[in-house]
Amino acid sequence: MIFTLKGERMRCAHSSIAPSRNGGRRLIQKSQRLGNLDRRFQRGLLDMDPAAFAALLERCAPGAATKPLTAIVRQTSAFEPLLITIDGRKPISIQATSLEEGVQLASEAAVAGQNVRIGLAQLGPEERKQAGLTISASFDACKHVAGLHALYQARLEAARTRASDPEKAAASVIASLVEKESRAAPETAARPQAGPPIGGSAAERSSASMSPVEQRPTLDVYRSGRGVSLFVYER
Repeated sequence: MIFTLKGERMRCAHSSIAPSRNGGRRLIQKSQRLGNLDRRFQRGLLDMDPAAFAALLERCAPGAATKPLTAIVRQTSAFEPLLITIDGRKPISIQATSLEEGVQLASEAAVAGQNVRIGLAQLGPEERKQAGLTISASFDACKHVAGLHALYQARLEAARTRASDPEKAAASVIASLVEKESRAAPETAARPQAGPPIGGSAAERSSASMSPVEQRPTLDVYRSGRGVSLFVYER
C-alpha cells in the first residue's frame, strides 16, 4: 500500500507490521484535506501571515529571497492576496471576496481605463507585464509570488550594475516595488466656458468667471444593482 504522507511511508518501510485498514483510510483522508487546503491557499482564499507567506514562497518560488519579498508584501498589501487598488487622486482599495470576483472587478476597472494594482505585491500594469502575469494570474497567490520573485531578481540585477553596494541595490529595488506612483485615469477635457458677462453686478461677474468643479472618472466599485456587496475601505 502506498501512502501520500512522507512520514507514513518512512514508518512503513521500517516496520514489519503494515498499518491497519482504518489507519490507512485516515491517512488518505488527511492527505486529501491537506491537498484541498493547498489548492485553496494557492488560489488566495485563506488568511496569510509572514510564516504562511514564507511557506508559499518555498513552494512556488524555490530559492526566492524571503526577507525582501516579505517586506514588499507586508507594506503593499499586508498579505492580502485578493486586494485591489484603483489609483486616482484618492486611491480606492477593494477587498474582493473571491478570486473570481477579484478578476471581474479588476478587469472591468482596466477596461474603463483605470490604473489597477492587484494582489499580494499590488502589482500595476507595467509590473504585471514585466512579471509575466495576467490579471487573472495575479490573483493566484502561487503564480503571483513566482512572478514577484522573477520581477525582483530582474530589477536587482539591473540595480547591481548601477550600485556597488549590494545592500543599497536591494533597498532600491524594494523601494521601487513599495512606493507605488498613484496615477489617475485621463480626464475628459471640460467644455470651454463663455466669458464673464459685460456689466452686471460684481457677484454675477465673479460667479460667471469661476471654473466648474473638475469631475473625476467614476467606477461602480459597489456594483450597485448587481446584487454584490463589497467591503470598500481607504488605506
